[in-house]
Amino acid sequence: MRQFRSFLFALVLLINPLGAWSQPQEPLPTQTPPAPLVILPDNDLRSPRSTLATFLAAMDPSEGSIEIERAIKTLDTADIPELVRQERAEEVAVKLYAVLDHIGVTSSKAPANTTVDALQITQVAGFAIYMDRNGPNWRFSKATVADTPAIFRELEGELSKKDMRELAGATKTWLTIRTYIPEQLKNTTFMIEDWQWFAAICAIVLLFILHRIILLIFRWIIIAALAPRFGLPRTLNLQPLGRPVAVALLATALQLFLLTIDLPMHVYTTAVEWIATVRIVALAVVGIYLVDIFGERLSNRASRSPSTVDDILYPLVQKGLWLLVIIVGTAQILTVHGVNVSGLVAGLGLGGLAFALAAKDTVENIFGSIAILIDQPFRVGDSINVGGVMGVVEQIGLRSTRLRTPDNSLVSMPNSKVIASHVDNLGARQALRTRVVLNLAYDTPPQSVDAFCAGIRELLSSHPKCKQDSSLVFLNELNITGMGILIQFHLVTRDPTEELVLKDKIFLAILTLAQNLQIRLTGAPQELRMMSNQETPADRTPTPTREAAIAAAKQLSVGWKRV
Repeated sequence: MRQFRSFLFALVLLINPLGAWSQPQEPLPTQTPPAPLVILPDNDLRSPRSTLATFLAAMDPSEGSIEIERAIKTLDTADIPELVRQERAEEVAVKLYAVLDHIGVTSSKAPANTTVDALQITQVAGFAIYMDRNGPNWRFSKATVADTPAIFRELEGELSKKDMRELAGATKTWLTIRTYIPEQLKNTTFMIEDWQWFAAICAIVLLFILHRIILLIFRWIIIAALAPRFGLPRTLNLQPLGRPVAVALLATALQLFLLTIDLPMHVYTTAVEWIATVRIVALAVVGIYLVDIFGERLSNRASRSPSTVDDILYPLVQKGLWLLVIIVGTAQILTVHGVNVSGLVAGLGLGGLAFALAAKDTVENIFGSIAILIDQPFRVGDSINVGGVMGVVEQIGLRSTRLRTPDNSLVSMPNSKVIASHVDNLGARQALRTRVVLNLAYDTPPQSVDAFCAGIRELLSSHPKCKQDSSLVFLNELNITGMGILIQFHLVTRDPTEELVLKDKIFLAILTLAQNLQIRLTGAPQELRMMSNQETPADRTPTPTREAAIAAAKQLSVGWKRV
């Protein structure tokens, strides 16, 4: 419940980081107001006359070239979305100059000095053209910038097509195209002009054809040229990569096409926002697919490497790249739609503490995975025992480690608990120990006990999987059930299943040896008393010799297969 409250608190801070509380708060006495924004004076904008003269001189095509950037600085473009600000500012500058040049406005229309903060320069087609003071500088007002396309449309029929083509030059394609469009097609039936609808339909058809061509070319480039050069496996399917690449290229081409048909500002802004969103999503899909290709290549390298560190590190790198692509793509989409990403980051900083408290377990698990990667207490494929849970490690992830138990169930253990627990790495053992005690009846002659021990030693020494320097076979104890023979040996294997198979064969050989030597093994005390009452002197067998026991053990060990 505490973590849930912490999570809600973090969510409130993330959604409204600067005003999470409904009640206004008094500023602290130590707070100081932010410093005012300093606007540096510009000599070209020092007065209304200087601004108008700068604009007319920069846009005059008779000078040989248009200084479009110098002209744009005379416009107050703060209300134009940043995503399309540059191209729309260029459009406004061209249209405004065409209007002012047509009505014969000169720099003398504006005063050199004035004490007011807003000044009307002239009036055209029912629209007033204003300049506003911004600090020490004068610019064409936001309202004038917004009204310029409408003013241009009112006067377009009166403008000289030759002058407009000269003004358009080689870069303003939309203005050149407009001079060739009949006036009847410039009527607005729905949202945009009729010829713009026709151009958009033609563009969609051409882009569809171009899309098919791009797919064919891209598939040929990827499969025939890039795949062999980068050593990618032939079984890798690279064809799905072509579709998002084609979508991204077509989105870019469509945005460039929209620049040529002079759409209204609000239509163009909305279209560019969604075209940019589609392009970012397509590029994000390309990035994710490239991460998958990169991860598959790393997996192939890890499978050929003798080190098991690669099996843990490469999946973590792949997941980290996935997360990076998603975060960058999301940030770009938010920026395109006007969300202040820097403000969001600041909000994340304010809510970071509460969020960290809510995600404490997740953070601990991530650091646990890093600790496992660095310290390597176990590796993928090792058989381990953690907190009483035994199994084979199948995967080490960012949050948990997965174990395949002997019951064939899959257990996920949080990495934080794995690091904090006692880890018994069974897979790190070079040999598996086996220790058993066989009970012989007390009436077994000492010579038979010695012969039986010698036979067991021979069995173990002849087995290829038994360590020769650690096998122990001795009469170790005298207990209520009989004489205890300690049998201890180590099998050179790490596979629990192979251990069971080897122990089965060795135990069967020991029992067969005991039967051949007529050695009687005892069990519980009750069973021992029953067998003693039924035994007669005639049942006793001759005492086996040590040499006979060794010979019998050698005969039994003929079946061992050496590896």
